[in-house]
Amino acid sequence: MKENLQKRIAKYTAVAGAVVTATGASAQIVYTDVNPDYSHNADSLGAFSIYPLDLNNDATVDFVIASKDTTIGANRIRTTLAAPYGAGNAVAGETPQAYDYALALDINTMVDATLTWIAASNTMAYNVDGANPYSENWNGVTDKYLGLKFVVAGNTHYGWARLDVDALADSLVVKDYAYNATPNGGIMTGAMGVGLNEKEIEGLVHFINQANNSVKVVVNGDLTAGVVNVVSTTGQVISSGAVKENTFSVDLNGLASGIYMVNVKFAEGSITKKIIVH
Repeated sequence: MKENLQKRIAKYTAVAGAVVTATGASAQIVYTDVNPDYSHNADSLGAFSIYPLDLNNDATVDFVIASKDTTIGANRIRTTLAAPYGAGNAVAGETPQAYDYALALDINTMVDATLTWIAASNTMAYNVDGANPYSENWNGVTDKYLGLKFVVAGNTHYGWARLDVDALADSLVVKDYAYNATPNGGIMTGAMGVGLNEKEIEGLVHFINQANNSVKVVVNGDLTAGVVNVVSTTGQVISSGAVKENTFSVDLNGLASGIYMVNVKFAEGSITKKIIVH
C-alpha cells in the first residue's frame, strides 16, 4: 500500500480546502475543510483506492483511509480501513476478539490520551457478499469522527477527521479535519477553532418544510457569509446560493427521487442536513 500511496499523493493533495487557524482562547486548533468533499466508490474490483490524510498540511502523509472491493474465493469482500502512516501515529479504536476496529466517534467527544490508541491498520467497515458479519463501527454511518494521534518533531498531537461510510463498506466521503497544535493537548470532535461547532450551529439554523415542495432555511443568530449547497449522494452539487436576510429557500421541484444533503456553511462553521425527495 505504501508504494501505491506515494504514487497517488500528488493527485489527492489538492483535495483539501482552506485552512483556518483560530485566534484567542482556541488559537491552537487548526481546521481544514475538504472542499469539495472527497468521495469515491470502489465498486469495481481491484486495488485499494486511497485517500492520504495530511492532518497538519505539512506535505507529509499522517494517515491513509482506503477502500477496496475484491473477491476471496467465492466471496465478494468490500472493506474500508484507516491506517496510521508514520512512527508514533495511531487511530482511536477498540479490540473485540483481538481484531482492531476504528471507533466512529460522535460530535463533541474528547480526543486525547484517555482513548485506546492502535498503531496498526484499523478496520472501519467490512462487508461480505452484501452482509455485515462483524462488529465494525463504520458500516452505514454519516458524520462520524475518526480520533487521530500523530507525532510531529517528536511531539504528540491529537485530531479528528469527519467521514461518511456506506453500508457496503466500499464508498466513503471525507468532509473535514482538525488538530490541536499544542503538544499533548486534547481536541473535541467537531471543534473548528473559530466560531462554533456543528452542534452549536444546529441551534441557530432551522429547516422548515414548505407547501410548495421546498425547504426554507432560517438563520436565528449572528452567522455570517452563509452559503447553501444541495448535494447528491454521489457528491454532485445540484444547486447553490447565498443566504440573504437570514433566509434561503431550497427548491426541491424537479429533483429525482432520492436522498440529498443540504449543507449550510458560514464563516463561523457549517451544518449539513439530509433531505429525502419522494
